[in-house]
Parts: sequence; C-alpha cells; structure tokens
Amino acid sequence: MAAKSAISGEYIIQKEESGSIVVYRIYDNSTAALREIAAKVGFEYDKEWTVRQFGNKLIDFINKDK
Repeated sequence: MAAKSAISGEYIIQKEESGSIVVYRIYDNSTAALREIAAKVGFEYDKEWTVRQFGNKLIDFINKDK
C-alpha cells in the first residue's frame, strides 16, 4: 500500500511504505497503451482482438521467458 501519492496530468507518483518511489502513467485509451507496449517488446497483435484478449496475450508474451 502506498504511504502517499499524487496525480499530475497523466502521471501517478506514489511513495511506498518502504520509501521507494513508483511512477505510473495514466492512459485514456487502453488499446493505445497496449499497442505502445507491444511495439516496444516486438509483439504483433491482431486488430480483431478485444482489449481483454490483447492484454492477456501481451502479458503471456512478455512473461514467456520468465
């Protein structure tokens, strides 16, 4: 759980109880966010997939070698 947090524009900044700082980016469009991530990791997607399908397949792709 975060000790404290703030939102500024498209970013959430959290200070964890351990003192670590974590920053998250807020996206207005989940599909656009998934496309951005897919491009960075070299994952090809099918435009016919739903957001849930796309997200699930992308998670599996990223985690396949872990």
